[in-house]
Amino acid sequence: MKREPRRLTVAVAAVLCTALALPAMAETEIGRPFEDETWHEGMIDVRALDLTRTEVVANGFAGNGLEVLIPEGGFRGLGPLDRLEPAPVEAFYRYHIRLLEWNAAFIGKLPGLAGLYSSSGRGCIPSTPDRPGWSARGLFGPPGTAGAPAGSVPIGTYLYHVDQAGICGDELWWPKTSLQQGKWYCIEGRVRLNTPGRNDGLFEGWVNGDKRISQTGIQYRRSGESGIRVRHMWHNVYFGGDWPTPNRLSLIVDQVAVSTQARVGCMDPFTDDNASLHRRAITELHARGLLDGCGYRLACPNRTISRGEAAALFRRVLALPPTDRDFFADDGNNRFEDAINRLAAAGVVRGCAPRSFCPDRLLTRAEFAAMAVRALGLSRDVPNAFSDDNGHWAESAIDAFAAAGITRGCGTDVFCPNRRLTRAESAAFFVRVDDLDQPFGLGSVPAVPDYPPPGDLPPIPPEERD
Repeated sequence: MKREPRRLTVAVAAVLCTALALPAMAETEIGRPFEDETWHEGMIDVRALDLTRTEVVANGFAGNGLEVLIPEGGFRGLGPLDRLEPAPVEAFYRYHIRLLEWNAAFIGKLPGLAGLYSSSGRGCIPSTPDRPGWSARGLFGPPGTAGAPAGSVPIGTYLYHVDQAGICGDELWWPKTSLQQGKWYCIEGRVRLNTPGRNDGLFEGWVNGDKRISQTGIQYRRSGESGIRVRHMWHNVYFGGDWPTPNRLSLIVDQVAVSTQARVGCMDPFTDDNASLHRRAITELHARGLLDGCGYRLACPNRTISRGEAAALFRRVLALPPTDRDFFADDGNNRFEDAINRLAAAGVVRGCAPRSFCPDRLLTRAEFAAMAVRALGLSRDVPNAFSDDNGHWAESAIDAFAAAGITRGCGTDVFCPNRRLTRAESAAFFVRVDDLDQPFGLGSVPAVPDYPPPGDLPPIPPEERD
């Protein structure tokens, strides 16, 4: 019977930094953008199970991404490796990750670096002189554990090293670090192997460019093991070790990269918004999983949006339930029909005329204000905010919109109610709407159930092992 991993016994030097300047994007030896179905070409240990539990999806961090599923009763969602040739003694990795359904009842593994030269360094098989090896995969825990807020998932490093406390890897939790479900995060790590026989190895980790941990004093390899190197990038999404997950787990991973020279750095999802006044809002709304691009790494910030597009964004932010009622006659062939009906059922939209929504008509700033005020149930008993909307049909909504802090106007004392809304402006508005409507777009996260003792369980099938 495998034992639960134990905590790392050497001292942890946690470094919590804010607003670190990201390095320039380093040249990478390995890159996995997951843009098409050939994403696994050149990988080692690709199993049929890995392919049936993954899917290339359009809503990746930048372009397509790889959705990974661990079904109820399963262990492994993904497990292939990329090999670094020649193998270095130091490497840096980066990937972007978004947890979709992650009510994990126990710990498990995420991607990370490894040096697998035998059966050790995994599966509760520690390194020995006859079977050397190490691994430093990512680590996740149940939501709300290891110091994480309720619903958030703690992360760390699952470390196999020479001085580990037990037969399984040590849990090295990154201090005060957890992932909210539904959001995109940039995860970076660095492994510098020790001088053979000395405890001078290093692991460092970053989230969204902020250093979260710097762990020194690690012995990855013994004296005489200079041939043990950073050999693999392990694309691992794995639950537990002894018994299967009682809950379906799913995530999206994208833009995996490994460098042997320097930090890879976090990718900017869009290349055309750097000059936009609302660049930060665009990036933030995308990070929350609420904004898709208009093309590969394109945000089209100055393009105006239609009423149908606005409905789709409102549906994501508000997480509205479906409805069987068809409210309008002019959206039957429109791709936003479901979103429009959900908003109508919730009283957020009322149409542009009887039985008409005008989904393709460009949205005005006044129309957005009216939708947002209904969605949030804001009071309209507020002072007059602008001078250019007096007598406008949406004046009271615009005033409520301003009183809630969602808009600052388009100039001094003016709102420009009839101006068409751009994608950049809508991003700024939606971030503020989303902040007022917590929890955003995720529904309630279920409580983590008590995990049963393993008892007399059958052995893990070979195709499920990591």
